[in-house]
Amino acid sequence: MDGIVKRLSAKQARPFILNHSSREIIKLMGQLPDAKTVYKLISFSGGFASESFIKAVADREPIEELTASTLRIGEKQFNYLSGLNDSGKLMKARFFVGSIMKSDTKSEKYDYYTRFCDVCEKNSWRHIVVNNHSKIILMRTDKNWYVLETSSNLNENPKIEQYSFENSKELYDFYYDFFDKLELSRAR
Repeated sequence: MDGIVKRLSAKQARPFILNHSSREIIKLMGQLPDAKTVYKLISFSGGFASESFIKAVADREPIEELTASTLRIGEKQFNYLSGLNDSGKLMKARFFVGSIMKSDTKSEKYDYYTRFCDVCEKNSWRHIVVNNHSKIILMRTDKNWYVLETSSNLNENPKIEQYSFENSKELYDFYYDFFDKLELSRAR
C-alpha cells in the first residue's frame, strides 16, 4: 500500500512558572504602581496571570486584605494564596466566585469546591457565590491600595489577557463598597 507520512514533535504546553511570571511583571513595570501611575499590560500566550500580580505585591509588602472577584479560582492558585496566609503575607481575604465554580462537574470528581470552602473556613476567609464574570482583585497593604482589573480569571490561563494595575484608594474604595453591598445582599 502506498502512503505518505510526516513525523512531527508533539505540541508542548508552555509551563506557567509563577516566580518567573512575577519577576517579568516587575521587569516590565519597573516597580509596583504608585498613586500617580497606572500600568496597562497585555500578556502573550501564557505570559502571566492575575496571581502573578498578587505575588509581586506579596513579595514586597504583606497584603492585609485581598478581595478577589473571578469566575473561578484554580486549585493550584488557591493553594498558593493559602500558603501566603500561612507565611503571614496575606492576612484577610474574601472571594466572589461564579456559580459555575460551585456546580462544576469536573471539580466534583475530586471535590475541590468542598476543599475550597474548608480552607476558607480554616483561614477565616469569606467566599460568596454569585452569578459572576467580573475579574477584579483588590489588595490593601499598610500604605497602599492596589487594584487589578483584568480579563483573567484567578488561574493559570495560557491565553492573551489584559490588565490594568494601579494604586488608588479612591478606586479601591469604589470597588470595595460595591463588594460589601454585594456580600450583604447575598446574606439576606
